[in-house]
Amino acid sequence: MIRGKTITLVIPAHNEEIGLPHVLGQVPEEVDRVIVVDNCSTDATSIVAAEFGCMVVNQPLKGYGHAYQAGFGAVESDLIVTADADGTYPVARITSLVEILLDEQLDFISCSRKPDDHAGNLNNIMRFTGNFVLSAFTMLLYLHYIRDSQSGMWVFHREVLDRVRLTSGGMAFSEELKIEVWSLRDIKRREVDIPFSYSERMGKAKLNLWRDGFRNLIFLFAKRFGIPMTRA
Repeated sequence: MIRGKTITLVIPAHNEEIGLPHVLGQVPEEVDRVIVVDNCSTDATSIVAAEFGCMVVNQPLKGYGHAYQAGFGAVESDLIVTADADGTYPVARITSLVEILLDEQLDFISCSRKPDDHAGNLNNIMRFTGNFVLSAFTMLLYLHYIRDSQSGMWVFHREVLDRVRLTSGGMAFSEELKIEVWSLRDIKRREVDIPFSYSERMGKAKLNLWRDGFRNLIFLFAKRFGIPMTRA
């Protein structure tokens, strides 16, 4: 709890028994509850989460967005923070991010990733190039200045969820949430820079650069022009 505000950290997880101990071991004591959404895992993800005292929510419908929807549905706190289970987001900075949210009287913070390593391998270059392209199309189609439309670390008041309409069950959930938030003029929001390192990812990567990137791009156009999608 910070300044009387209770905090829940929501983490979607699909086969993340390797990364979870590292992530959960860095959660600040100010976080009141951690919810790990076990999204069709076949390893010990749920067992590891329970050993760390987390609330485990099972989501049998596979997908990044589906996992978050299940996790958000179990939240009872004032504030929600999100992070991935692979160790790439700095959960140790949750306290300072919440302080920014409260100090600036914001409703929503989206963390904008800045590489904290200098691994110039082709995979990293392609990932950040893809993120740049998707963010550019987000700005072009929706006229919202969002530097990192694909970031998966957010800090916000739970009431924000009552204001947004989220339809994606897949990786596009992240960009859709930001589009919805930035479309509401009375929601105070901004991006805050955080360090990010792809080279330190733990466990097997779930993101398919080309497949998911293409799906997210298609989703941007479909949402903008009201075209229904059966899977996103």
